[in-house]
Amino acid sequence: MKRKLAMAGLTAVLLMATAACGSSGSSGSSAAPADTSAPLYSSVPEKFRDGITVSLQTNQPPLSFQKDGQTVGEDPELLAELSKVLGIHIKVEPAAFESMLLGLDQGKYDFVLQTDITAARAAKYTQLSQFKDGYTFLATKDNPDIGSSESDLCGLTIGTQSGANYTAYLQKLSTKCTSEGKGAIVLVALPDVPSLYLAAASGRIKALSAPVSTLGYFIQSDQDKVGKEWKLTGPTYLQSKVGWTFPKNSELAPAVEKALNKMIADGSYQKILTKWGLQGNIADKAELNPSVN
Repeated sequence: MKRKLAMAGLTAVLLMATAACGSSGSSGSSAAPADTSAPLYSSVPEKFRDGITVSLQTNQPPLSFQKDGQTVGEDPELLAELSKVLGIHIKVEPAAFESMLLGLDQGKYDFVLQTDITAARAAKYTQLSQFKDGYTFLATKDNPDIGSSESDLCGLTIGTQSGANYTAYLQKLSTKCTSEGKGAIVLVALPDVPSLYLAAASGRIKALSAPVSTLGYFIQSDQDKVGKEWKLTGPTYLQSKVGWTFPKNSELAPAVEKALNKMIADGSYQKILTKWGLQGNIADKAELNPSVN
């Protein structure tokens, strides 16, 4: 994808951390000064006005990924716009998915991105929906198609991402397969989506599962990097709200919700998602602790 970010604005508000983490809610003297004239600066609690620290994965195109030594994608651009609306410096620390919620629990981050909104997480965290997505499957074209029913997954070897919500869902589905006398779904959990592409290309797994947004981008833009021809196949499942996760009862979350809804109202949110081919994932509103199935 030959798109360039407005790097001057992005660099000013997003720093990829290379040093040890500061405490959550404060980024110390190295933070850029706050913009007290920003539209929603007054809505930010005092303890966050020195800076906000967040975490995301940087191997999830088109959401966030490395290109020419820069972190680019939909999420970095949303954070840059959020920083402008709040008037607060946002420091971004990349992490593997399994480490993000752990870091949130440890107070390293004020919120983390790229998380499914689930009932299980609602008991422990404050969740902010701002995206809609689901999961499907990708296989090399020399593999047979997978049917459109979840039962068609029984007996297959599927690659998934370690620690992800959908991996647990497929584990339960595998149990259902065996209870019905069918073959188990053999799950191969790997740390990130690029590792899944390599496993599928090598024949280690028959297919991989990941978000529709990620796999759609791969089909359009990245598949030549693995040296295979690919296809989307199988059912789409776990269609759900996706968003950002905060500590339970976070004082910052309402300000971020208000800022995202301002971005939706003025069209900047839609512009960013459309730029990255995610117009099908646009949410009508950002919502704190939405109802989930």
